[in-house]
Amino acid sequence: MADDSETIVLTGGELALADTVILLLKVMSMHGIIDNAGITTVFSELKDRYRAQNLATAAEMAEYLRLHATNADHGTFIHVHAPAEKTGDT
Repeated sequence: MADDSETIVLTGGELALADTVILLLKVMSMHGIIDNAGITTVFSELKDRYRAQNLATAAEMAEYLRLHATNADHGTFIHVHAPAEKTGDT
């Protein structure tokens, strides 16, 4: 039985670009601009579109972005606090 699966290898440049996009998405997520559900939806739709067009590398990149952009890095969350009240003791 032949294995029809194809191993996709991404170049260093492609991974660097993907990691830059992931970093930007995480920063926007930390600031509440986007959420994981939106990221998941967008990259899942892109992956399906690319696979339908037989663009295996693009589909794999969309999957890579979806997986890595939605993994929370709890060490980088920004905790927003209400501003402290001014006391006049300055």
